[in-house]
Amino acid sequence: MERSLKAGFEYRGCILCYVLDKDETDFMVHLQYQIAKEEKIRQDLVSSSGFCNFHFYQMARLTSPKVIAVLTKELVERETREIKNGSLGSVEETDCAVCQYVKKREEFYLEELRVFLPDKSFQNEYESTDGLCRVHLKRVLDLLNENDLRRFLLTTQTMQLKLLRMELETFISKVRSTFRDMGAEKNSWSVAVQKWVGKMGLS
Repeated sequence: MERSLKAGFEYRGCILCYVLDKDETDFMVHLQYQIAKEEKIRQDLVSSSGFCNFHFYQMARLTSPKVIAVLTKELVERETREIKNGSLGSVEETDCAVCQYVKKREEFYLEELRVFLPDKSFQNEYESTDGLCRVHLKRVLDLLNENDLRRFLLTTQTMQLKLLRMELETFISKVRSTFRDMGAEKNSWSVAVQKWVGKMGLS
């Protein structure tokens, strides 16, 4: 079942990064099973040079060493053939299946957000979230022609940043004092990192 962008409304941080992260994990869990069981999927991955650096290490943490061994054995055999034939490919030629999937899902969510934005009830719900990271804010703004929607997003982003700044100040002051009973501000530093750069591995 496809996830909606609204699934990120209860999450701390960029709502779009949240749903993308969930989709990415679900896809990798399904893919690691296919690597072990389905020859065609494995051959497709081998022909596209496996995964990018980030997703190969993510997959190695997610699955068993046996699954990684099955895939890398075939990649090793491919490279051996390339060396023998004098056709060794570039390391930049990886066509990572996970990157492709995440890119398609990101485009889906950006379009969903563009469609939802004119709705006042959606706007009211959106205002109570942490909003978007800089990366996704810029991507959504690039899709919008309506000045009132652009203004809404920028005004809301400013409000969300002010609230985040207050949480960061509270966090810093509590860390410096002996009183460390943390509330909503306990994850403010992590939210601030994501607000600036998006989720880990976002390109």
